[in-house]
Amino acid sequence: MLEKEDFENIGYVQRTHGIQGELACKTTVDLSFISEDEDRYFLMLEEQGLLIPYAVEGFRTKTDEIDLIRFSGIETKEQAETLVGSSLWLSRDYLDDQELSEDPYDFARYLGFNLIDANRGVVVGTISHIDETTMNTLLYVDTANGDELILPIAEELFTAYNDDERTLTLDIPEGLLDN
Repeated sequence: MLEKEDFENIGYVQRTHGIQGELACKTTVDLSFISEDEDRYFLMLEEQGLLIPYAVEGFRTKTDEIDLIRFSGIETKEQAETLVGSSLWLSRDYLDDQELSEDPYDFARYLGFNLIDANRGVVVGTISHIDETTMNTLLYVDTANGDELILPIAEELFTAYNDDERTLTLDIPEGLLDN
């Protein structure tokens, strides 16, 4: 069985690219090693809290932070759209020589982290998606009662983060958590 502890969250599927099922993925590590032997690598996509393996069929780097990836069995834009927003995970075995992003403002690194409200000292929920396609970056947070919160994020709201405990503490402005 796949254990989440054996994998590292390395980014998320940002959007589709083209009409043949390719995905633009925001990543926090250099995945160029995949292009050397695409057929042997699997990336995990988190769907409903479970890690699902997807075989890499095609890989190319678009920018320092965006990789274009095609997965086996995903051949149309419509199929690819179902994966947008999914977090990407890679076996820690492949990351031995890789450095994970140390930039606290590289928002993709916080996927799967628990969000803590610094004002109340409580866990708000789990960060399930990060949208950097808008003018303001948005955090999508799944709460314990099944709701989804959408919160804007900015550097000045950061209070603390802990990679080991997978927590991000933000000074969330008053009123954003009120129902």
